[in-house]
Amino acid sequence: MSGMSWEARFQAERTPWERPTLNAAFMTWRRTGALTPCRILVPGAGRSGEPLALAQAGFDVTVVDAAPSAVAVQRVRLHAAALQAHIHEADLLQWSPDAPFDAIYDQTCLCALPPALWPAYAARLHAWLRPGGRLFLLAMQTGRDGGPPYDCPPDVMRALFGAGWDWPDVLGDLVPHSLAQGEIPILLRRSADVAPRHAADAAVA
Repeated sequence: MSGMSWEARFQAERTPWERPTLNAAFMTWRRTGALTPCRILVPGAGRSGEPLALAQAGFDVTVVDAAPSAVAVQRVRLHAAALQAHIHEADLLQWSPDAPFDAIYDQTCLCALPPALWPAYAARLHAWLRPGGRLFLLAMQTGRDGGPPYDCPPDVMRALFGAGWDWPDVLGDLVPHSLAQGEIPILLRRSADVAPRHAADAAVA
């Protein structure tokens, strides 16, 4: 997850998982009250519009991205709107927050990471949330090998986010995406006092 490799992608406009508008699942979570103002992390936010929308809605927003140009875009947008947010340029597998979050919104981070890094990343997501905190995850469905974006089938997601996570009875409707079959909205809750299965992987990372 080197900053230079991600920066090169942004400079070359090779970030096909990005959306030009707010994600439909994000809008649904906001409209239904599933996602209400709280202390929230947007990991690997890139140039997405969700951090600004969250700040405008009164959330305490933290953004982390490895690419300097993506971080600069977020800072400029928030500054232009006279809004505050905590914005960090960092490798997510090395970064740690000062305190756990109430919620994490992962729209394009997991699907942009090579699957070999998913266990370490999933363990960090668990560690970054307070007990009872919620993970708003968009699982990309490419139906093919390779990436990014990488395919995130529901059965693989259930195995990845196993112990330490409470799953909903029913998953959200597929959200269309130009590069894939779509994205499945998944709302997970961090179980209290249960260590994730991949915690050792995160420690090694």
